[in-house]
Amino acid sequence: PTQIQAWAECPHAYFVNYVLGVRPVDEPEGQISINALDKGSLQHAVLNRLHQDVLSGTLPQPTHTGWTAEHRAALLDHFADECDHAEHTGRTGRPAAWASDRTRMRRDLLEWFRRDSTRIVEHGATIVGSEFDFSNDDDPASPSVTLDFPDGRRLAVRGQVDRLDQWAGGRLVVTDHKTGKADHYRKLDTANPTLDGSAFQLPVYAAAALAKVGAQRADAPPVRAEYSMFERGGYKRIGIDFDEDVWADVDANLAHVVDGIEAGWFPQLPARPGFRMFIACHYCEPDGLGTDDAFERWARKQPDPRISRWFGVTEAASDGDD
Repeated sequence: PTQIQAWAECPHAYFVNYVLGVRPVDEPEGQISINALDKGSLQHAVLNRLHQDVLSGTLPQPTHTGWTAEHRAALLDHFADECDHAEHTGRTGRPAAWASDRTRMRRDLLEWFRRDSTRIVEHGATIVGSEFDFSNDDDPASPSVTLDFPDGRRLAVRGQVDRLDQWAGGRLVVTDHKTGKADHYRKLDTANPTLDGSAFQLPVYAAAALAKVGAQRADAPPVRAEYSMFERGGYKRIGIDFDEDVWADVDANLAHVVDGIEAGWFPQLPARPGFRMFIACHYCEPDGLGTDDAFERWARKQPDPRISRWFGVTEAASDGDD
């Protein structure tokens, strides 16, 4: 799903990254502080270790009591281990910045942990999966996930689900942890489950959850997939409950993106020029000097009728250019 979303965001980036295999140069020694990707990876690792403790029986399920002091102690032990590992691999930036970041991350995890405990008690949730792969040919236990398109085509998808719960009523709930802001997902709901064809993680993870328990969409138990935000996202839970209408919308939007990939369209979709403290797309702005030239080239290409189905000029965009 991440690759499919990458094409929707910038087909050129998709092509260079996933087809040509070209990656931005990773230079952790130049970081002043831990970057967002490493921070997210660290927090994912900590939560996965806690969940694996529960799944292995090392710690009890928190179903009726919520997370306990025993779970909290394990969480903090795992956090300390993962922080030490990040330090030893040079991913944490300057010591002074890291001391502050580490304190904030610890506080962030504990607040998420507290809120998650309340939610577990409210729904009688049982943890049934954590960081499990799907469609992994190297793992015989990995469930196979395939999505059907309206025209009869089938798309095999692979990935990894952060967490899968089952509520007391039988509903399956997929959780995808997000450490960034929630702004991008604020319009996500059953009426727009893919954010106009740009977000496919939750639908694919919902399909993986059904495959995990051996269910088919036709006779599936209720399934919900949601993003679980941390501090920067206000600890919101933004999700979708899936039914036949939602799946039909997902299938149509997914087929639309795959059509674009199969047609071979990989234009740059650079951000509009302007001051930013970060590089939005390394493939559109490899020199870090702005997107003026790339945006001008894209403005000339966008009216081409051959690509209007995917990248046509919208009324809003036209008004903005005026």
